[in-house]
Amino acid sequence: MIEIKDLSKVFKNGAGIKNINLSINPGEICAILGPNGAGKSTLLKTIFKEYIPNFGEITFNNQTDNYLNNFSFFTDQSLFPKGVAIEFFCRYTAELVGVKPNEAKKRTKYLLDKLELSKYAKKTFASLSAGMQKKAMLAASLINEPECIFLDEPTANLDIESRRAMINLLQQMKNEGKTIVITSHIIDELQNIVDHAVVLKEGKIVYDKKFDNKKEKLEDIYFMHTDSKKAEDKFGNLTNFGEEVK
Repeated sequence: MIEIKDLSKVFKNGAGIKNINLSINPGEICAILGPNGAGKSTLLKTIFKEYIPNFGEITFNNQTDNYLNNFSFFTDQSLFPKGVAIEFFCRYTAELVGVKPNEAKKRTKYLLDKLELSKYAKKTFASLSAGMQKKAMLAASLINEPECIFLDEPTANLDIESRRAMINLLQQMKNEGKTIVITSHIIDELQNIVDHAVVLKEGKIVYDKKFDNKKEKLEDIYFMHTDSKKAEDKFGNLTNFGEEVK
């Protein structure tokens, strides 16, 4: 279990996260939702020690010191070396976390086969489509065989087909027992895979409950707790508007 207790990271301008308390159970998909600036990325980066918290504690199975050994962070593809072949990058990433070369080679082959990337193994990131880049990043993120994977906007800038493929991969990872924490602005695509919904607003958790996709709509939870308006509320019914101005 992931336990986050009283976690805060506040910047000089007052933005950040404040007194975050959150428990994430093994094998669930937890969606962290919120508008821009709500603190979603700050939370993930604080968990991964890119930011030093002002105070608070993070534990995994009651372990505080080396919890990151069990975690992996799926980050934006712009951070990956454009001119490096994905096979080399995966093997290099594995060896960075202490995997021996022969084992790194085996894991890389397994993941590229699993993600249908084998024929692109020698291709560089720059030569791949955005969807393929995301899948290659996912392979690199899984190379250390993490129990938990955190994904920050994994479907951003993807076409509909590639988004659907990514969501299917997340469901598959869940079925294999992975714990998944995901942030996304495209709320409706998470409707059928999420077990646990968390909403952030102005750096604070305003909603934190188990999610039942048969009885609830993730979109409704988001709009209700962020005071945001749906597109139809903002712009009205365009059909009716058109009829009025005829």
